Amino acid sequence: MTTVRRFWIEFDPQECSDARFRQGVGVTGFDVRDCLSMVADLVPDGLLPPVHRITVDISLAEPLPVNPRHLGVPVWRGVWYPPVNLETGPTLSIDRRGAPCDYPTPVTQSPPRRASETMRTKATWWDEIPHIDGLLWPPVIMHRAEYGRGMRLSAPALRDVCATDSTYGDMVREALDFMIAWRPTPDEWFDPTETRFADQRDLDEYLRAFRAYLFGTRPEPIYPPGSEPLSPEDAWLEAIGRLVVTRPGPIDAPGSERLSPDAQPRLPEDA
Repeated sequence: MTTVRRFWIEFDPQECSDARFRQGVGVTGFDVRDCLSMVADLVPDGLLPPVHRITVDISLAEPLPVNPRHLGVPVWRGVWYPPVNLETGPTLSIDRRGAPCDYPTPVTQSPPRRASETMRTKATWWDEIPHIDGLLWPPVIMHRAEYGRGMRLSAPALRDVCATDSTYGDMVREALDFMIAWRPTPDEWFDPTETRFADQRDLDEYLRAFRAYLFGTRPEPIYPPGSEPLSPEDAWLEAIGRLVVTRPGPIDAPGSERLSPDAQPRLPEDA
């Protein structure tokens, strides 16, 4: 059975006019042409710029040139950076007509570093988590303080993936079971996630609730400190703060001349 793989596609920066693709595109698909065809579907005329480099089996444990909070779901077939598949879900149709025939030979990423090296942490217990070298997102990155309220969007997507992809779900379950059995201390948890829990009991409850949400009947996980949703008033203020308002300069009528405030109007010569 053919399985999907993760690809990171980089286009020629001199030829890439679409700002969405200038840092690269993350796609999960059966092969290069499958991935390029899905990217081509995002371009109005279907014409992609020249491909500069393709990395196959890209590891999300390694730093990407983009903000990890802006990724979609990498285990779904489709474009996950930009995070298109957060809105569309997995791409089911296959149409390779939009894929260019000329592209460089894909290169394989170097073996990922150990988890503690990748996360630049002092702890080594992360290295013992099953599948951790290729599975940093569910047990670690989702829970980082810098990710904040993004977990409220990604947790339902992760639950859906675990339900539809049994192999991936088994890996996530095994990793979480190990973490729950290990019972990391609040200090051990803070080392890679920078999220502080008040005591051991709160952290234990948090991990058990996360597992019960993904694989049980719990309707909501316990969200980490700092991920509380904004109140309507704070959300409105945040939105206003992101606006950049520029006041246009005066527009003169056709054929008129701009006058300084103290200039005298000039009468027509034949008046």
